[in-house]
Amino acid sequence: MIRISALYPNEAGSRFDADYYCDRHAPFVAGLLEPFGLTEIHSTIGVASIDGAPPAFWAISEMIFESRARFDAAMADCGERLFADIANYTTVAPVLQISRLASAPHQPTGA
Repeated sequence: MIRISALYPNEAGSRFDADYYCDRHAPFVAGLLEPFGLTEIHSTIGVASIDGAPPAFWAISEMIFESRARFDAAMADCGERLFADIANYTTVAPVLQISRLASAPHQPTGA
C-alpha cells in the first residue's frame, strides 16, 4: 500500500473553495480512481494554525492505493482530467508526496 498526500499551501492571495473540493472534487476523484486501486481518501480542511493565524494549508488529502504501479496507471489514464479540475476550486498547485505507512496508528491510553 502507498499513500499519496496532496497538500494545498495557503499562499498569499490564493483562494480555495472547500465546498467544491469536498462535495464535487473528492467524489470525482473517487469515481475515476477506484478502478485503479484507490482504496481510501481522507481529506482535512485547514481552519487555523495553533497560534490562531490562518492555516498553513488550505487542505490536506491522502489517497491510499494498492501499489505504486496502480497509482501510476491511474495518473496515466486520469491525471489530465484530475488536474484540469483544480482550477474549479483553487489557485494553488498541490504539493504531492508518495509515502509508505511507517507505523500502526496509536490510540490514546486514557487520562
